[in-house]
Amino acid sequence: MTLSLPRLLACLTGLAAGWLLGLSPVVADGPADNLPDNVRRIPKLGVEVPGADRQELEVGLRDLADKLATLRRQGVAPNLLPDVEILHRAVDQALRYQEFFDAKEIPVTKKLLALGHERADQLLAGKAPWTQQTGLVVRGYRSKIDDTVQPYGLLIPDNYDFAAQNQVRCDLWFHGRGETLSEVNFLNQRLTNKGEYTPPNTIVLHPYGRYCNANKFAGEIDTFEALAHAQQNYRINPERIAVRGFSMGGAACWQFAVHYPGQWFAANPGAGFSETPEFLKVFQNETLQPTWYEQKLWRMYDCTGYAANLAF
Repeated sequence: MTLSLPRLLACLTGLAAGWLLGLSPVVADGPADNLPDNVRRIPKLGVEVPGADRQELEVGLRDLADKLATLRRQGVAPNLLPDVEILHRAVDQALRYQEFFDAKEIPVTKKLLALGHERADQLLAGKAPWTQQTGLVVRGYRSKIDDTVQPYGLLIPDNYDFAAQNQVRCDLWFHGRGETLSEVNFLNQRLTNKGEYTPPNTIVLHPYGRYCNANKFAGEIDTFEALAHAQQNYRINPERIAVRGFSMGGAACWQFAVHYPGQWFAANPGAGFSETPEFLKVFQNETLQPTWYEQKLWRMYDCTGYAANLAF
């Protein structure tokens, strides 16, 4: 599978996802997609950014990098720097790897860059108002896997009282497959769209999970790290955490439900694959002759072999 460089880790850690599954019936390429010379580039190459827009974004990135360097040098709120760095990283990668998939994403990217500057200026002034914000919020943490900053989204209920002591429920919502779901597009979604699932009195956490690997492998670690970061910053009841998702997100939900059944009070997978052989036969129309190591990978990836854990 041909991927741009920022997707390399997602490709390596989600190899079984792309190679064995194709991740979703939305795009089922079939046996032809197993031929190296025929496979589609994922994500596709984006559109060219006009020179004036590129220059504006590059100048904004340099200025934001300078502010981040000042914050690091002064030792200002190091635990909050990822909340700024995720915005710099998203814009930088979109430019660096041509991941603008529509011209309409250019003004969106400018807004994200402006938000990065706003947060950096607030930190330099000794403030961090987004940490006390209800509604849609994007946060970031530094991954223990590769020391990169990774984003996640939150929906904080309007009645959440930051001064109170009571703990609240938290539902994790795993996103479906989206071949143009760059970090820019993910952050924009999480700042503008509450999503289909907004239960009352509940924090909803949206992991990014490094593009589209069904929150498995590195995406699985990302999910737990995002949850841990949220637990450090919000009063989440550890006995009231649920996992939910649809399509590829449903597959992720199955994975977390059967592998970690004791961690969730509920699991709600929708239309998610859980069995590689059936998926390949039904959606990819493949005749299967798996090697022993393919079957071993399937056992790592599939959920049916772990279903007995649900009796926990």
